[in-house]
Amino acid sequence: MFTIQLKTLIKPQPPMLFGLAYVVLALWFIPGYFMGDANVAMGALLIPYICTVDKSRRSLRYLFPALLSAVLALLLPVNTLFFVAMLFAVLLLIENTIGRVSDILLFLLLLISPVFGHVTRMGEFPVRLWLSDKVAAVLAMGGQQASAAGNQIMLGNYEFSVDQACAGLNMLVMSVLVCLFVLAFYQRQSGKALGFKWLLLLCVVTVALNIGCNFFRILLLVMFRIMPGTLFHDAVGIGCLCLYVLLPLLLGIKPMLTRFGKAKVTIGEPKPWPAMGYSLLHACLLAAVLVVAVRLVKSDSLVRGNSAIDLPGYHKTQLDGGILKFENKEALIYLKPTAFYAPEHDPMICWVGSGYVFKSIRIEKFSGHDIYTATLVKNQDRIYAAWWFDDGRLKTVNQFAWRWAAAKNQRQFYLVNINASTPQKLRQKIGLMPGQKIFNNKIQVSKE
Repeated sequence: MFTIQLKTLIKPQPPMLFGLAYVVLALWFIPGYFMGDANVAMGALLIPYICTVDKSRRSLRYLFPALLSAVLALLLPVNTLFFVAMLFAVLLLIENTIGRVSDILLFLLLLISPVFGHVTRMGEFPVRLWLSDKVAAVLAMGGQQASAAGNQIMLGNYEFSVDQACAGLNMLVMSVLVCLFVLAFYQRQSGKALGFKWLLLLCVVTVALNIGCNFFRILLLVMFRIMPGTLFHDAVGIGCLCLYVLLPLLLGIKPMLTRFGKAKVTIGEPKPWPAMGYSLLHACLLAAVLVVAVRLVKSDSLVRGNSAIDLPGYHKTQLDGGILKFENKEALIYLKPTAFYAPEHDPMICWVGSGYVFKSIRIEKFSGHDIYTATLVKNQDRIYAAWWFDDGRLKTVNQFAWRWAAAKNQRQFYLVNINASTPQKLRQKIGLMPGQKIFNNKIQVSKE
């Protein structure tokens, strides 16, 4: 009798087998996908605290996201879609078998994953340029001789560069993590929880607070001429973070939770796990995730540009990812095919990896089109660069504009990067850049 009961207890159940399979997949995939930084470490430490499970309720609310992301991942087996598909499949399995988990968990996992970085990177340049312009405008209104040129702020004889580190935008993830922790703390105290839409709104407000914090941070640094690498520089950053982000969150989340939060409701014992039906559903999702895991490729390999493109007077070299390199004694040009669903590798990634520092990043008008220009500095070496997205019809630096056009019209966009030794040569090469006749092919997505 005891032996029969023991065998029943240790007999693997379908949810246990599915969960074990996902654990193995996660251990194989996550180390190479997640960035091993402080944000990931803090997020991992927060998971046990914020991840509450209501065992009295089971849910199928992640069914549609799981099915949709699985289909998209099968069509485009890239890392990001694989992660999203596996995430929704696991959440569906947990909520369908153990109980409903807190909405904060989904936000936390997306926040510390590269998915959030891909999204925020699209707005990074415009925000930095906007901050520089507004800070200079406020200083000028106060009677200071201040002006902005791209990400450079000139105040008298001083010049300040609003680069990625100085802007403090890398604290964005940490700010939202703190927001989620404060919310989880108050939810535990009050027994209430914010719904999905209010949680999303709270995260958006936190992002806005972070941008405002960086505005005042840069304003103070420039106004008092506080240079990087000093104790006061770091003190101003920490002070602004506490005053303009942490304090509003501490004072505002509790009233918001009291007003819009819903009390947890216990509805009795959950129903037992069905022998069929749900088992088949989770088996299909797991099979789809496994197929994607086997077929994973880099997003660059799914897009094939037009290798026949040629620029007269330049020596052409075919690089990995469909990138075309054109060079002569006066300029170096890269044409990189890019897809609307994939993160692009802008020049800051490639050139910074080669030891260059970007200075004077700005948006300039050229023949009625916006393009980015910058000066690349490495010791005594200077390179003057320009880049934009182009399909022969639309030239733009607006991330949403080119991605929407690429998705809607199935046109192949290229990231065009032109580099020259002087600003005059750079502008000459931009003007001589051929138009639609070299960007005349449709998007070619590999089916292999």
